[in-house]
Amino acid sequence: MPQNVLITCPNCKQRFTATLYNIVDAKRNPVLKELLIRGRLNLVICPSCGTSGAVNAPVLYFNPDKEQALIYLPTEIGGNDLERQRIIGDLTNRLLKSLPPEEKKAYIFQPKVFITRKSFIEEILKAEGISFEEIMAQELRLGLLEALLSSPEEKWKEILENNAPLLDPLFFRILGGFIRETSSQGQKELSAQLTRLQEKIGDFLAAKERETRRALMETMLKSGDEELEAIVAQTRPLIDYKFYQIMAERIDEEEAEGKAKEAQKLRELRDKVLDITARQDAEARAALDKATRLLKEIWESEDRQKSLREKADEIDMTFLSLLSANLQWAQIQGDEEMAKELASLADIAVDIMREKAPPQLRLINELMDASYPEETRRLLEENAPLVDQELVELMGALVHDLDEQGYLEAARHLAEVQRQAQAMVT
Repeated sequence: MPQNVLITCPNCKQRFTATLYNIVDAKRNPVLKELLIRGRLNLVICPSCGTSGAVNAPVLYFNPDKEQALIYLPTEIGGNDLERQRIIGDLTNRLLKSLPPEEKKAYIFQPKVFITRKSFIEEILKAEGISFEEIMAQELRLGLLEALLSSPEEKWKEILENNAPLLDPLFFRILGGFIRETSSQGQKELSAQLTRLQEKIGDFLAAKERETRRALMETMLKSGDEELEAIVAQTRPLIDYKFYQIMAERIDEEEAEGKAKEAQKLRELRDKVLDITARQDAEARAALDKATRLLKEIWESEDRQKSLREKADEIDMTFLSLLSANLQWAQIQGDEEMAKELASLADIAVDIMREKAPPQLRLINELMDASYPEETRRLLEENAPLVDQELVELMGALVHDLDEQGYLEAARHLAEVQRQAQAMVT
C-alpha cells in the first residue's frame, strides 16, 4: 500500500516525489518486513545531490501469524493527541479494508503504539524469538555502516580501526543485503558506494590479518618451548598458509640482508610450530571422535538424560560443541522433535560443565543469572571468601569480552556486579 509523497531534501532543499510505505503486512509482503527490520524501509535518495536517508514516517506493522498490530508513531508526527489518534485510525482503517473477513480480529482495533523505532523493532523481533543481544548486535553494525556511508572515504580507515570487532559475518550479511537491495531498486549510485566500501573493508581486513600474523610470529620468536605450546593452542586459527607464507618472506628478507642466524632461528621456529600443530590437531581429532562416540551412545540409550548424567565425568567442551552443532543442524533441518531433545541434553551438559568449573567461575555464572542489585549482593555476601581482587579482575576481563562481542546487556549487568564486588574488596 505505497503512497507517493513530496519530500524536501534536508541537504540541498530540493523537492522531489518519493514512494513511502505506511503499512507493512508481514504475511503478504515479507520483503517489506525485512526492510523495516534492517532500517531500510522508506529509504529515499535525493535525485539532485544524492543524499540518502530513511523518512521518519508512521508505520503500521501487521503480522496475522503472530497476531501483532503495532504502530510506530514518533512524537514529532501529529501536533496533538487528536491528530495522532486520527493518524492511528486512518492506518487501521486502511489495513482493515485490505484484509479478508477472517483476518479482521479484535486486536487490530487496538494496535500497540510505539514512539521510538528501537522499541518498535524490538517488539517485532521478540515475537520472532530473537534475543535483545541479537537486536543490539544488529543495531551496532547498522550504526557502523551508516557512519561509514556518511563519512568521506579518507576517514574510513580510522572508523574501521575503532570498530574492528564489529566487522564479523553479521556485518557482511547486512552489507551484502543492502548491496542487493539497492541494486535491485536501481539505486546505482548508492549501490556503487556500498560495493566500493565492501572492497575497502576487504583490503583493511587483509592488511589487519597480515599485521596480526606478523605480530604472532614475533611473539613466538621470543617464547620458550612450553610457552610456545600454549600460544599455538590459543591462536591455532591464525596458523595457516598465510602465516607460513609471511614466515617464508621474513626468512628471505633476513637472508637477503646477510642475517643467517636470524633466518635459521625462523626455520627452527617454523619446524617447531609445524610439529606442535600436527600433534595438537591429532589430539583434537581424537577428542572429537571420543565425543562423537559418547553422544551416539547417549542418543541410543533408553533414557538419554539419565545416561548423560551418569557420564558426567566424560563431558567436556568438545562434547558440548558437538552437541551444539547437532542442535543447530536439527533446527536448520526443521526437525523440531530432535531439536527439542538435543536442547534438553545441552541444558544438562551446560549444568555439568558449570559444576566442573572453578568456584569463582561458578559464582560468576550464578551472578549473571541473578537480578541486580538485591540478588547479586546476596550471592556475593554468601560467597564472601571467593570475593577478592582476582574475582574482580576476572569479571573485568569478561565484561571486556562480552562488550567486544556485542553482548551489551550482559556486559552492562556484569559491570554493575563487578562494582559491587570491588566495593566489598576495598
